[in-house]
Amino acid sequence: MSSEGPNDLGERIAQAQAARAAKDAAKRKLDADDGSLSAGAYALRYGAEFVACIFVVGLIGFWFDAFAGTKPWGLLIVGTLGFAAGIRAMMRAYRELNARALGNLSEPEAPTDGTGNE
Repeated sequence: MSSEGPNDLGERIAQAQAARAAKDAAKRKLDADDGSLSAGAYALRYGAEFVACIFVVGLIGFWFDAFAGTKPWGLLIVGTLGFAAGIRAMMRAYRELNARALGNLSEPEAPTDGTGNE
C-alpha cells in the first residue's frame, strides 16, 4: 500500500495543475507570437534584411572610395562583404524561425512522482 495521506495527494494534484496551467500559458504566448506572421511576412523580412545589408555596406564602400580615391575597389570589396552579411542575416533569421517552429512541436514532458527519483 501507499504511505501517502490525503493531504499529500492533494498537494501533488495542485502542483500538477499549476504546472499544467503554466505550460498552457507559455504555449498560448508562443502561439500568439507565431500565429501573427504569415509566410509573406517572413519573405518580406528576409528580403528587407538582405537588401538593407547590401545597401548600407555599399554606401560605406562608396563613401570610402570618395574619401580614399580608390574608385571602384572599395565599393566592390565592401559590397562583397555586405553580400556576405546579408546571407548571414538571412541564415540567422531562418534559424530563429526554425527554432520557434520546433519549440511548438516539442512533446510534453512526462509527469514526475515528486520524489526526485526520475
